[in-house]
Amino acid sequence: MNQRLAALRFITLCLSDERPETTEGLRAQIGAGTLSWELVVGLANNHLLTPALWVALDRRGLTENLPEDLGQYLRELHSLNAQRNNRLQAQLLETVTQLNAVNIVPVLLKGAMHLVSDIYPDKGVRIMSDIDLLVAREDIDRCLTALHQLGYQAEPDSAHDYPDNHHHCAPVFRPGDYGSVEIHRELTEGGATILPAHIALAHAEPVTFRGLSMKVLSPTHRTLHNILHSQITDHNYASGRLPLRSLYEVASENAACADRLDWSALHTRMRRRNGKVLRTYLYLAQRLFGMPLPPAVPMRPDCQLFYLRCCAQFMWDWADTWGVRMGRFSVDSICRKYACKDHWLTVNRARLREAQRRIANRLWRTRDI
Repeated sequence: MNQRLAALRFITLCLSDERPETTEGLRAQIGAGTLSWELVVGLANNHLLTPALWVALDRRGLTENLPEDLGQYLRELHSLNAQRNNRLQAQLLETVTQLNAVNIVPVLLKGAMHLVSDIYPDKGVRIMSDIDLLVAREDIDRCLTALHQLGYQAEPDSAHDYPDNHHHCAPVFRPGDYGSVEIHRELTEGGATILPAHIALAHAEPVTFRGLSMKVLSPTHRTLHNILHSQITDHNYASGRLPLRSLYEVASENAACADRLDWSALHTRMRRRNGKVLRTYLYLAQRLFGMPLPPAVPMRPDCQLFYLRCCAQFMWDWADTWGVRMGRFSVDSICRKYACKDHWLTVNRARLREAQRRIANRLWRTRDI
């Protein structure tokens, strides 16, 4: 088996398959010495899954089978991340206290939600760098004023990079803190047509944590937000790359809240233009993390083809190079760049323009050499 694929398989089995026979198979694989630990750790680090891998190995009783230096590295990294998340949690609670004082109840997005939830078995599992909060547009100015009173400030001249139509305000920082705070107007870049902020706010669920009032997205909207951010905002779908952390989070969310996830509603929101994005993502989640495929989202042969493309790009650098190049001509990439409608004739005209532009640029670079 390809060594990269073996590393991928090892990580995803550790994080998903809880059967005793799988644990014994992993123990035998560790003992056989066939794994490239450099590839395993590199993959886990690149996808921000190293603390989660340690927790999974520890829960299975496999840490004693690891090489000593590797076990120490994973243990220390998890411990440092747990300490960091404790500091971020304190920062979050201070922020929510300040916002509650001016009658604002923020919606906690992404990692911020996990600081007050028990979806993950351990607070050190998720690596995060900032605190994302969604508030109603009419509350944004009061929200920023409240943060300024706590000592948070945006970088000078950042307003140019975060205009009023950006999906979040300029990040605000405070010396000595572990993360910035981002106040969101919308959930994701370009995602307002699929999941507008006012819909997400209307269905957000209240949470009381240590006497403070906050909200989190509904399980359905959390999953949709994760998929949109991973596959569209971060361009993983167009580029043909495996979004392992996102897939792990959605699989974990599904395991914790399966009875509250409305896949039919999620499919309806993405069906018209992003149906393929949804079904290929869910197919990846099933193949890599064993997440059951929801009956409300029909699978098609293109799911298997997309999975094979992602695996090929993962295994071989040359395939990844060509896959990323192909992604530049995807429907979403072309429509976003040329502000054109999603119609086959319009899209293909724009693709021709993009090809001409790239060929011209390549010729100019060659001439300069």
